[in-house]
Amino acid sequence: MIHSRMACRLLTYFGALTASTTRIQVSAFSPFVKTTLGGRGVAARSTSTITLKSLASSGDITSSPASSSTVDNLSTLTLLEHINLNVPNHEYILEFYSNVLGFGLDPRRAQNVVNGSGTVWMNCGASQFHLPVGDAQVIPGSIGLWYESLDGLKARLENYDDQEAKPFVQHSVENDGEVNEAVRIMDHYGNVFFCRKGGDSKNENEITRTVKQPILYKTKEDIETYSSAAELYGLDSVDDESECKGVSYVEFLVPRGTTEKIAEFYDCVFDATTSCFTDPSSNDDVAIVAFGSIANGRSSQNMLFRESDTELPPYDGHHVALYVGESKEDFEQAFKNILEAQVLWVNPRFSDKVTNLNTAKKWNQFRFKHITDLKTGKKIFELEHECRSVEHDSWPGK
Repeated sequence: MIHSRMACRLLTYFGALTASTTRIQVSAFSPFVKTTLGGRGVAARSTSTITLKSLASSGDITSSPASSSTVDNLSTLTLLEHINLNVPNHEYILEFYSNVLGFGLDPRRAQNVVNGSGTVWMNCGASQFHLPVGDAQVIPGSIGLWYESLDGLKARLENYDDQEAKPFVQHSVENDGEVNEAVRIMDHYGNVFFCRKGGDSKNENEITRTVKQPILYKTKEDIETYSSAAELYGLDSVDDESECKGVSYVEFLVPRGTTEKIAEFYDCVFDATTSCFTDPSSNDDVAIVAFGSIANGRSSQNMLFRESDTELPPYDGHHVALYVGESKEDFEQAFKNILEAQVLWVNPRFSDKVTNLNTAKKWNQFRFKHITDLKTGKKIFELEHECRSVEHDSWPGK
């Protein structure tokens, strides 16, 4: 069971980014205070009432200042496990994710590298990027990655300075002199990555530190099985880990006036830990949805939704995959809440055609793509979510 989350309910933007490039005072933030969901009524699209229930592992919650708590709490969203981005081919991605960002190649899709076509999985800690071949997809925002040190990344980027052909478009080092620096990199398709130094968590037992996705190595066995893929992209020793330690956040730009409703959606449907505040550096309203462990205003991972005047492009089908709760009961309650919110969705591209609880149990996952105003049913933002149970075959914590 997840421990009762009775300490810090204040998620800070600084904590969400691990190390923000902007100096932000915690006192500027307002907590999004959460209450137990049992019995809460939310107006549905019809005249009936949706009653969204808390997940089995949720506890009663109170609010207290971040600075007063050293207790570790857990969000009911366990892990932001993968980000799916279509790419036109393998031309740039293998060198970019492996040789630049410091990811490891997943052996479960390494044969596609040998064949020169098909989906590639690139791994960093407990998380992955799924890179199927198709029209390029772009996150309308940015992706945060964390490292124990940025020295290796910066040295590799400098090696490309005199080269015309690069596996990325541009890079820069951003530092306001107050906090840890960030390396900003844009890939060939427009996806922006912010790489920051992390590693200062006092909780060495959190999933993002203890769980690792499988990685290809330059061992005799891997070379015999995967030939050139292992020789080119395998790590040197089985004792090595990917230099990139994981995904710290994904930030999406959203229309003005939507962040509180987005936070309410995750709060109600997933019983998740959320926070809303105004970023004092830009006056943009931001919603934070926390994943994993939470302590002193920091969570293991986050999804961020930042209000912007930017004209957003049409949704192109990129998606995120997340694990819900700690048990099948948590997963099943989340599925029931998705049904109540009337946002369950089947992606015809994939084989998991989940339309009811029985098929959700069969596949140990379900999908939705509309974040809605739960009072009116109006669509706020479009983003496919692949929601999995910890009993899913691909759960990296097994």
